[in-house]
Amino acid sequence: MALSMEEQRILDEMERNLAADDPRLASRLSAFGQHRVPGSLRSQQARTIGGVLALALIAAITIMVFVVSPFANHGKHDGNPPSSKSPPAAAGKTAGAAGS
Repeated sequence: MALSMEEQRILDEMERNLAADDPRLASRLSAFGQHRVPGSLRSQQARTIGGVLALALIAAITIMVFVVSPFANHGKHDGNPPSSKSPPAAAGKTAGAAGS
């Protein structure tokens, strides 16, 4: 909705009074919403670099998991299948000792 001539005149007068009373605030308000090229480029570059570093870190962790995972059970595996029972030799000695 467009302002009437009288409303626009009042708004312009308020703007001039503000600029006369507080020029620093007036300049900050006039710059509000304008994009600053150096700051936006810097933040865009920082976001790009951060994204690339995050992807590199995720890739490195994934590669390490796949490289290390085959060796995870290497030390635990001795040729016998894992069992919760005691070894047969120990069971035989215990039974023989109990029978004596």
